[in-house]
Amino acid sequence: MKKVKGCLLAGLAMAVLTGVVMVGCETTKSEDNVISISPANTVLTNDYATVVLTASFAGTNTATALPLKWSVSNPERGTITGSGSMIAIYQSTRLGGENMVTVKDQGDNEGTAIVIKE
Repeated sequence: MKKVKGCLLAGLAMAVLTGVVMVGCETTKSEDNVISISPANTVLTNDYATVVLTASFAGTNTATALPLKWSVSNPERGTITGSGSMIAIYQSTRLGGENMVTVKDQGDNEGTAIVIKE
């Protein structure tokens, strides 16, 4: 069973502040040991655009084991700064396409988000 969290207001605020178009809300399985990244899907339209990503624990246990490790599937498409905390900044490069962002805590709990650079 999937649970959709409300993100309309947060998405609008982020779009206004950063010029980023929000594509959807994060969806999480109602299982233990899942980290949610918000926003879960983002489209960036400018070269070297940034988006602030926030991790939260989506399982029934509400604690994560810090520090968090943030990574990207393709560093040629974008990079992460601020790894270690609950918040990280993704910056695109000039290369377009899809990049998967992954966050893991020290207990091997994991979450993913997609950033697309048009």
